[in-house]
Amino acid sequence: ARMVRCVCFLVACAALLLLAVAAVSAQVQRQVSGVGGRVKIEVYFESLCPDSVHFFTHQLYPTWLDLRDIMDLVFVPFGKARATPTGTGDYEFECQHGPDECYGNKVMSCAQESLPIHTQMEFFHCMMSKPYPASTGEQCSKTVRIEWAPIDECSKSSVGSSLLYKNGIRTSALKPRVYFIPTIVIDGHYNDNQLKNSLADLKSQICNAYQGPPHQGCF
Repeated sequence: ARMVRCVCFLVACAALLLLAVAAVSAQVQRQVSGVGGRVKIEVYFESLCPDSVHFFTHQLYPTWLDLRDIMDLVFVPFGKARATPTGTGDYEFECQHGPDECYGNKVMSCAQESLPIHTQMEFFHCMMSKPYPASTGEQCSKTVRIEWAPIDECSKSSVGSSLLYKNGIRTSALKPRVYFIPTIVIDGHYNDNQLKNSLADLKSQICNAYQGPPHQGCF
């Protein structure tokens, strides 16, 4: 009887251990994947990058219109910029396409703090659709009916610099390192082949990654 009790105890312990491992695994998966079964999409981009503009207008926005209810979208405006602390709590930035791009990236970083994701998308798409995106923030704020003054004030302050710097930290932490802008990360993963396919047909990549019930946008 004692032997049977020991065996039962060991079996129970093993079962509890498996449940604990499964719970941790599920928690990690929720952190990597999107919320509520949605596909998590991270877009690392720059406001004046021609490739970023093309991706926004030809892939991301059309895909968003069809699949937004299964997308957990995160914007990371920074790209290949460089950030240098000034020693006064602020930062100086050097952007691939000049100071105006740094300003555009700051505007978008500030907008992220106050706007829900669907409004971010409309605002950013408006900016990226214009001939000179970095200078169209105020115009696009009117188009999407959001208040411009707080975003403008933020973008010209140390707050905007700190927000952009955080996006730089997030960009630098990506593995493998970012070598092309835009970079698209799907459910926490990306590689050369996936990036190439995402730039060419983002919708198919999201539909392939989606594990939920059949979605009409994927047919």
